[in-house]
Amino acid sequence: MTQPEDNAAAPGGARIVVQLVRGLAGTTRYQREVVKGLGLRRLGATASRPDNPMIRGMVRRVPHLVRIVEATETQETAGSADGE
Repeated sequence: MTQPEDNAAAPGGARIVVQLVRGLAGTTRYQREVVKGLGLRRLGATASRPDNPMIRGMVRRVPHLVRIVEATETQETAGSADGE
């Protein structure tokens, strides 16, 4: 099976930076899996993700745990720990 292409984000397109602002204690398994899918591991961690409907939907599932941080040029050019 082939992987779907990311048509929502243009090449070199918009990205969002997501930060984990609340701990995962007391959350459901589903919420922990969403946070893990966003690439966040510990409190205060940030991850740069493409700004597409899939990522926005994941953020909407856990709005009380994460926040979207303004992406600066240094964050975007420094690279991210997610390997993208």
